[in-house]
Order: sequence, then C-alpha cells, then structure tokens
Amino acid sequence: MSEWEPELEELNLRESLAEKMGGMEKVERQKQRGKLNVRERIKLLLDADSFHEIGKIAGRG
Repeated sequence: MSEWEPELEELNLRESLAEKMGGMEKVERQKQRGKLNVRERIKLLLDADSFHEIGKIAGRG
C-alpha cells in the first residue's frame, strides 16, 4: 500500500458521493416535482460526448 492510498480512497469515496447527487431520496424528490437532475439537464442541453465533468468534488470551504 502506498502512502497515498488512504487519500486516493477518500477522493474516490467523495467522487462517488457527488455522483449520487445527494442520494436517491433527493433525486426522487426532484422527479416527483417534475424536475430533471443536473446531469439530465446537461445531457439535454449539450451534444452527445461533448461534456466532460471536472471538479465533481469541488465545494465550498
């Protein structure tokens, strides 16, 4: 195990959480209100394969 392994695992966990957009409960609440989530809106707005998301885990600090 490299000395960076714990940090990489933490980053992977945070990225996974960001991809879940707050969890299924919040995503379902958006659906019930007739709203699209952010990734669905981007998909409709842009051409296929023209968007590459960066900074998924950037936040306010």
